[in-house]
Amino acid sequence: MVALQDLREIPLFADLSELRLQWLQANLEDMRVEAGAVLRNEGETFRGFFVILDGEIVASRLIDGQQMPVRRYVAPGFCGAVPLLAGTPSLTTLKAESDSHLVRLSEPVLRELLACSDSFSKIIFRATAERLTNLEALLRTREKMAALGKLAAGLAHELNNPAAALARTTDRANEVREALDESLHALSLSSIPHEAIELIHALSARACAKARQAPGDDPARAAAESRLGDWLAAHGVEKPWLVAPGLIAGGIVRDDIAALGESLAPHQFNVSIRWLGATIELHALLKDATGSATHISDMVKALKAYAYMDQAPQQEVDIHDGIEDTLAIMRHRLIQSVAVRREYDRSLPRLQAYGSELNQVWTNIVDNAVDAMEGRGDLVISTRREGDYAVVEFTDSGPGIPPEIQSRLFEPFFTTKPVGQGTGLGLDIAYRIVVNRHGGTILVSSQPGATTFHIRLPLPAQAIAR
Repeated sequence: MVALQDLREIPLFADLSELRLQWLQANLEDMRVEAGAVLRNEGETFRGFFVILDGEIVASRLIDGQQMPVRRYVAPGFCGAVPLLAGTPSLTTLKAESDSHLVRLSEPVLRELLACSDSFSKIIFRATAERLTNLEALLRTREKMAALGKLAAGLAHELNNPAAALARTTDRANEVREALDESLHALSLSSIPHEAIELIHALSARACAKARQAPGDDPARAAAESRLGDWLAAHGVEKPWLVAPGLIAGGIVRDDIAALGESLAPHQFNVSIRWLGATIELHALLKDATGSATHISDMVKALKAYAYMDQAPQQEVDIHDGIEDTLAIMRHRLIQSVAVRREYDRSLPRLQAYGSELNQVWTNIVDNAVDAMEGRGDLVISTRREGDYAVVEFTDSGPGIPPEIQSRLFEPFFTTKPVGQGTGLGLDIAYRIVVNRHGGTILVSSQPGATTFHIRLPLPAQAIAR
């Protein structure tokens, strides 16, 4: 049993009378736990308030599959008042960081102390308010960092594909350039008639204009390459399996080069076709390299626009540009099976707003929509003007939100996702940005197959006057 002297030294119990201390001593549970012991898991409803006499307790939350510490309690501290008094599941997991000595108070004992001791109740409520504020601030920061991490991972994937393609293309282009040099040298020594040179040049000009590397899993293209390769082999062309793909990429078929095969000697036809194939393939590779580089450049531009880099926090923004930048950044989430339909009113005036924060709103809503649809469905984004407000609506084709929880969607920490898959702050952050930062409103309406988030943002005074 805990000694009365030990209880007297706890600040919580400093003003309790001797009789009340004796009552407390008789109604508490003395606990000694080893390091690593879990006192309470996140999501559990546990009837207990802990006072730490010796040792250290860590509170953590499961975020994206990892236990993230949010607070440490050291002797003579206490924890567990909020879920006990509110009768709600615990927001955190409590775990002993070291061998610890605790006392556990039941709910009736805690309520009795709150009623009889003014000092006890003030300490409890002051500390509880401070901890909740700190926890909320910490989790908001982590929610933003987690969202940023997801965007960064998606961007890395989006940039990796064209970057890898660019590297492969340039490697192949160097090989083709060497082959082109060899075939050009052989061509210069082959004494090909002027008329044949003109025909080869015309074929090259025509084919290079349309040449493009195509996916290797196209059966029709593979069959065409095989047929042309067989024909080239029969006419003495070396390594026809390497030449035929370039010719097919440029739209050249057997009929286009049959006259050359008949009018030229086998060695002349061989070097002519090798030069023609290498020229077309090199042009196709350069086009692909340009496409990959352009995609990378576009992604970087979208990222800069999304974050409003090198710009003041508040500026005139076109909400459509912000939405499009957001969709570009989130392409990795949408590209597989989410069809996005835009119904924009492009006549909407520009808004005076915190552009990067509004983009965070669009990100959170789109991300939730994709999760609700399990990555497959339709997302409709519409804009219009209603009086003095610009209205933005996001409608997804997911299963809908039950009516009984719709009113709680914007509450901090409220989430319909399993423990560890969401902090319940994404929509709360969106609410604060729209309502508190921009003086707008954000509402939700939902039924199976159509959940819509309605955002209203005030138009600037000059736009209202028109």
